[in-house]
Amino acid sequence: MATTLGDLFPALKDCSPKPEKKQKPTRKGTAQKLKELYPEMESWNCVFITKAWFHWLRADGQALTEPETRDERFPEFLVEKIRETMVESGTWR
Repeated sequence: MATTLGDLFPALKDCSPKPEKKQKPTRKGTAQKLKELYPEMESWNCVFITKAWFHWLRADGQALTEPETRDERFPEFLVEKIRETMVESGTWR
């Protein structure tokens, strides 16, 4: 009876490289794209920033698309909405 290396060293069975699964490239979500384009909003909640983006697109009459480039009208829209809300609540001075 012949003895093999596998018989002498059973741990060698676990040393062979496992075939790697090809990972799909991860797609950046709308929130990640927005946070890259608007670093001042990095700490914002992902759902909130995405909802704000789509709300702005609807209010501005634009097609609902993901951001590709920075548009200064978006932060201006947010600042104006914050100001309007503060005026309504009586906290704007």
